[in-house]
Amino acid sequence: MSHCTTTPNPFPPLASDRPAQAAAIRSTLDEAASLINAQHAQVLSAVIAMKEQGLHRSEFGFSALRDLLVSQFDFHNRTAADIAAIARLSGKFRVLAEAATTGKARIDQVAFAVRQLDQTTAIRHFARTPFT
Repeated sequence: MSHCTTTPNPFPPLASDRPAQAAAIRSTLDEAASLINAQHAQVLSAVIAMKEQGLHRSEFGFSALRDLLVSQFDFHNRTAADIAAIARLSGKFRVLAEAATTGKARIDQVAFAVRQLDQTTAIRHFARTPFT
């Protein structure tokens, strides 16, 4: 039988100081989200470089970036799928990929955008048409 341990609540309930408690929790969550998003941007940059050089196939033995991220690096399936989608389409949607790799936009938001744009026939055609 396993034993669960609980982490002490760093924000003890104080009924008289609820706004301060909410502000402290907000600050903690904002900081955590910022760190997570920065890490996702760094991972995406590395995955784009790996894809551009074909290392996921030649050195890791994976054709699918998502599968590589999940099995070799223990990424959550959704996060891996989002990063893989952006990396796969980064050549076509460079501005969106840059927004994700610089941290200007969240990975999930950019992944949604590139998937939607890639499914749009006119955008797919436009993305392959040389600019004159």
